[in-house]
Amino acid sequence: MSARVIVYGAGGHALVVADILALAGRYEIAGFIDDMAPERRGESFGPARILGTAAALEQALEQGIRHAIVAIGDCGARLRIADGLVQTGFDLVCAIHPSATVAGDVQIGPGSVICAQAVINPCATIGANSIINTAASVDHHCEIGAGAHVAPGARLGGGVRVGRGAWVGIGATLIERVTIGERAIVGAGALVLRDVPAAMLAYGVPARPIRSIER
Repeated sequence: MSARVIVYGAGGHALVVADILALAGRYEIAGFIDDMAPERRGESFGPARILGTAAALEQALEQGIRHAIVAIGDCGARLRIADGLVQTGFDLVCAIHPSATVAGDVQIGPGSVICAQAVINPCATIGANSIINTAASVDHHCEIGAGAHVAPGARLGGGVRVGRGAWVGIGATLIERVTIGERAIVGAGALVLRDVPAAMLAYGVPARPIRSIER
């Protein structure tokens, strides 16, 4: 029997995560949590229903549901919610698409999502609650911090470090051994040739720091 899992989130990314879990065949979607729209409680959504807001988690635990995954794009929110789920008593699961190519020695932290056609090469580490999105490429010896998001089609050369809660935008290219600081944002299509400081927005070809950000 497949273990039941709560998907925390009820937007497009949540549908992607639910689909990955279904394809993997290990979990049954018990329902979705939507903190943004309480009126959606009971609404059909993808393969299950919306259980309500976070208040519904206690009932889920009483029903013996112990597994959860956070399916929210915002990196900071994803980390906060994941910490709360663990403190409440849930075990975080990973969602790894069957079409993803993941080297055998790659370490993937709990709660992470590896989407379709993603590639993660040897000696890379993926922190907890991270997203390696559709067709993204993470090369050898990369270190992806907890809660980071490598967006669709992004390309990371060997030895790249992406800090906790950082965001690498769609189609960005990072040359080998650059570091993206915690909570930094790399814009879509950027070519990153130098390190990006923490909490900094950078974009362009080549990418340049634009301004400090608070997230």
